[in-house]
Amino acid sequence: MRLCILVLLALLAGYGPLPLAAPIRSAASSAPTKAIPASVTPTPAPMTATPAPVRATRAPATATPMPMTATPAPAGRRDGGPPVRLVIPVIGLDQQVVPVGLDRNRVPIVPKHDVGWYNLSATPGQGDNVVLWGHVLRFRDAPHIPAPFARLKEVPVGAQLTLYGADGAGHGYVVTQQIWVTPDQVAYILPTGREQVTLVSCIGDKVIVNGATVDMTHRLITIAEPR
Repeated sequence: MRLCILVLLALLAGYGPLPLAAPIRSAASSAPTKAIPASVTPTPAPMTATPAPVRATRAPATATPMPMTATPAPAGRRDGGPPVRLVIPVIGLDQQVVPVGLDRNRVPIVPKHDVGWYNLSATPGQGDNVVLWGHVLRFRDAPHIPAPFARLKEVPVGAQLTLYGADGAGHGYVVTQQIWVTPDQVAYILPTGREQVTLVSCIGDKVIVNGATVDMTHRLITIAEPR
């Protein structure tokens, strides 16, 4: 499968555009990695069905990128440093977070089994967009290790999550929306000028699951705001 992160993330910080078809590389390999789901892989929702509950809306394909700018922590919130742990109780997620960036080919690096924090995005408490991403399908060479965001599509609006910074402090957020976007809609992972967490996962990509073709051409953007 194509690893499912927005391939135009390299627009940030003056890196310039990437080809839309550029592969995402795993942190475990410098070569393009094909993740083949095992039989235990959760089956993503087909594109022909409406996600339930109806909370994920389709975004228009006109998202406009914004420049990357550093934002100081707002009054009353403390910059906790790079995130190191993500907890979403409603889906039983308690996952290590590791910093990632772009490889020498300017392709976003996706951790194989962990949640990745894009190291050009904000940190918890800084007052801007904290961007995290991860896989939704298991790897054939490690079928016993669940993909970190396998159940992210099940998270309802109103669910709570906690992001822990390097200083050990927990920062609480509540999910406010989920949006289906196309790979070229990169504005969701750029600075917002306000505190929020943006979780990026794939929802599709024409992979084979138990002999059936599943359409995964979109990305699922889950947005959470401070509680």
